[in-house]
Amino acid sequence: MSTKPSLTLRHERIAGVISVDDFLLFCNRTLDGYERVLGRLDDASVNAVPSTGGSTPFQLVTHAIAATHWWTSHHVCGRAVERNRDAEFEAAGPLADAAATVAEFRTTLAELAPEIAAATEVHGAPSTQTPLGQDWTVGACLIHAYEELAQHLGHLELTTDLVT
Repeated sequence: MSTKPSLTLRHERIAGVISVDDFLLFCNRTLDGYERVLGRLDDASVNAVPSTGGSTPFQLVTHAIAATHWWTSHHVCGRAVERNRDAEFEAAGPLADAAATVAEFRTTLAELAPEIAAATEVHGAPSTQTPLGQDWTVGACLIHAYEELAQHLGHLELTTDLVT
């Protein structure tokens, strides 16, 4: 006989451990990282393509914030969110616009906190892989939203090293 807890028990235990405040804390710390990296750039370098190819820092910021916003606002909170993923990788603009995108999303996250706390089910079926072979849950969507934000901060840091 297996001693593993059921998926239901495991989810209940996790839900009691990870709070909205925890989620916001880690998102805000990661957004601090975006601001630190953007502080190393200027209008030219924020739009520079690394010699190795790939996305510009501006495109990475645009994509990471759009993806995180989409997961939290749309799938967790049920808000209508317009998103053009392909356009995220064509985005360009002044450094001030990239910094404003980060600052505005920080405010959006704070405004979403009550809706995130009240969320009990996922809105719409995410058009991506199913995590761990199970259905998407609010918790899984929040972890994936943070995953997007964190992984692209690392990508932004490396890209910035290449263009400065």
